[in-house]
This record gives sequence, structure tokens and C-alpha cells, in this order.
Amino acid sequence: MQKHYFIIGAGVAGITAAEQLRRGDAEASITVINGEDYPFYRRLSLSTYLQGQTTLEALTVKQPEDYEALNVTVLQDRVAQIKPNENTLVMASGETHNYDGLIIATGGSAIKPPIPGIDLNGVRLGYWDMKDTLWYEEIAKANNGNDAVVIGGGVLGLELADCFNQAGLKVTIVQLGATLGEPLTDEVSGEILLNRVKESGAECRIGVMAKEILGDENGNVRAVVTSAGEEIPAKAVGICIGIRPNVAFLQDSGIELVNGCIGVDGYLKTNFDNIFAAGDCTWVSSGNMVGYRPNRTWQVATNQGTIAAMNLQGMQHPYDEGLFYNAGVLYDLPYTMLGNFNPDPNDESCQVHTYDTAGDPFAHFKLTVSEGRLVGAMLLGRQRRTNILRKIMEGNFIITGHEHELMDKKFKPKDLPVADIQTAGDADVEAKLAAYASKG
Repeated sequence: MQKHYFIIGAGVAGITAAEQLRRGDAEASITVINGEDYPFYRRLSLSTYLQGQTTLEALTVKQPEDYEALNVTVLQDRVAQIKPNENTLVMASGETHNYDGLIIATGGSAIKPPIPGIDLNGVRLGYWDMKDTLWYEEIAKANNGNDAVVIGGGVLGLELADCFNQAGLKVTIVQLGATLGEPLTDEVSGEILLNRVKESGAECRIGVMAKEILGDENGNVRAVVTSAGEEIPAKAVGICIGIRPNVAFLQDSGIELVNGCIGVDGYLKTNFDNIFAAGDCTWVSSGNMVGYRPNRTWQVATNQGTIAAMNLQGMQHPYDEGLFYNAGVLYDLPYTMLGNFNPDPNDESCQVHTYDTAGDPFAHFKLTVSEGRLVGAMLLGRQRRTNILRKIMEGNFIITGHEHELMDKKFKPKDLPVADIQTAGDADVEAKLAAYASKG
């Protein structure tokens, strides 16, 4: 009998799951529910579009003909309710659909802080999807030379600030945390980022929060007031303080939520046998963490989409996230974080080594060693040795006596032929790092 599979979400986790389901069953009915107005696109490359380095067409990963070739149906709709005991989806449009198996891959959306004035014209919540990007593109064009404020100095806030800066706006970043780039940075790398932001012409306010957003008589934003009492002029404001999993529609469904995410077991199964979850909306107890939240990357979502689909079709393939890996760009500086990249200073089992950056003031190389093995790496600025370091960690090699040689390009670890080293990470991240590395 033909199986009917539904996937909620058309991001990388959902589309990867659809592809794997098709590989596992050539006859199954597969439907992907897309709640966005755009087909599957490269979310990682939105900033490169905003900076004029690529086109909208190049961002699109799947065209309608690609879904036809997969024999996958895409519904432009949103799920309002899941009835797991009835295997039924109730749509926002009022339609209902019955499923044999379900994968939830709804991703996340921007956290909305309780800041008065957040709904003024010229204020945008989040820098996360295509709609956000197109909005910022228009606001930047209309405000060249004017003031802009970015609330939040994490990865997304820094990317947006860099885009605004390159578009000719006068940017100020308001960061509540003690350092820029948290939780991916330590004190040293945070200071490097701060210096880089200032050197580019932008400004920062560290350790203060946005208390209120002020508007003019026409309802347009004019300033941001900080907790220190400063009034920062602004014709555009972007709010990037974090991402919250899209799980509100699951309230009262019976699907277990853990820490605001969909709780899944080691096989990515929820508390219902025919419902699995993947991507940014999940909480995997065995997964890697960044501070207090799961490591949410394109690569992680891809792997989870594949495993969830395999196990929905009856396989018992345990999910193993492997070595922690997170790479991208902080402001305009590329970074790679591997393993225990920022150990607790009080952890006596870890020894931290920093390395010469050849006079580069915007680079920071820090490696962590424990019990004679390399267990972590923090690389900010021009990237080097990332693939070799990852291979050493994954191979669990003993590096005792070679700690100070690991960042030397002449050092080739014994029993680790360079020819065997594979490119770390997904192609989109690597292309992004290469683009930034090529800058003067």
C-alpha cells in the first residue's frame, strides 16, 4: 500500500528529508508544506546577496521542475494544528490532510523582545529569511548615509551591521552581552571583533540594552534609547537577539516539547512513533551545544533531515552529530569553531595554546588540548589548517610534544597523510569563507 508522507517545512532539513524519503521509497506520496513565499533557498548566502555579491536567482536551490523530477508535491500553506492520534494535519487554509508518517522541520524565527516602539516604520524584527533580506535591501537604498542601529551583536546582528556599513549607512551595534559574537567568542576574539567593527567605521555600545525605540509624528523610527540613557539616532533599526524554534502551533498537540523545542530521542523520533523532527526546531539530548542552545547549522540540519527520513521509513539509524563544527563570518571576519573551542577557564583538564598570527591584528588562533589530544579549536580571521585540525580531532590522535607545531603549515602529523584530508563543512559555508578570505 502506498505510504503518504508529509514534511512541515521547506528549508534544508525538510528538503533533505524529502530527498531521502524518495530514495527509500520510489512509490510513496511525499508532500512538503512550505510556509514561506519563496522556494528552498540558500539561507547562508543572504548576506552575500545583500552585499551585491550574488543574485536572487543564484540563491534558489530548488525550482518547480526539481520537485517534479523528485515526484514531490509542495503546498504553499501553514499547519495550524496537528492531531497525532488521528494522523491528521489541519491547515491554516482550512484544509485537512491525513498522513502515515510526518517529519516536522519548521525551523525558527526571530525572538521579539518587549521593546516599546518595536512596531514603528523602519524597524525590522530579525535578519533570518528572504523577506527580511529584501526589506533590508530597500531600507538601505532609501537611507544611504543615514544612521542605522542593529540591536544584538551575535552572528546575525554582526552580519547585518556589516551589510548596512557596506551599503553606506552609519551603523551602531547595541549589544547587551559583554563581548561581540557571543557565545562563539572569548574575551580576546570579542575584543578583536570590536576593533574590527570600529576600524570599518561602525560603532558599538557594549553591555547595554535597547530600552525604547522612538518615533516621529509620522510613525517613523528616529532613535533608539539605551539602558545607559543614550539616545542613538536611527532611520533604520534591525533587531537580531536570537532565534526561537517555530513550535507554537504544537501547543496542546500532545507532541512533547523540551526547552521550547521539539524533544526527540537518539533516532530523532518524537513521543509519537510516526512523527520525527529535524533542524532548528529540535532538541536532541545528545547533540552539541553552543552556550545554552543546540548547535544550529546548515550541516546539522542536513544530517538530521537525512536521519529522520531514514528512521521514519523503518531504519534504526542512530543520530550522531559528531565533532562540534560551526563556521561562518562574524562581521567580516571568517571563523571556524571545532570541538571544545572555548573551555571553561577553571577546567584543569584542558590546556589552552594560542598561536602567532604573523602580525594580523584581526586574527586569533586558539587550540585546546586535553590528555594529550587536540579537543578544540577557535580560529578567527584568515583561516588556516582547519581541515587538518578537524582530522586530528576526529581521529583522536595523540599530539603530545607537537602542541606548538599544530598551526605551522610545514607540520604534517604522523600517520595523517594530507591527501586523505577532506574538506570540512558544507559547500555553502566553504564558499562563503573563501569569498571573505579573498578580500584585501
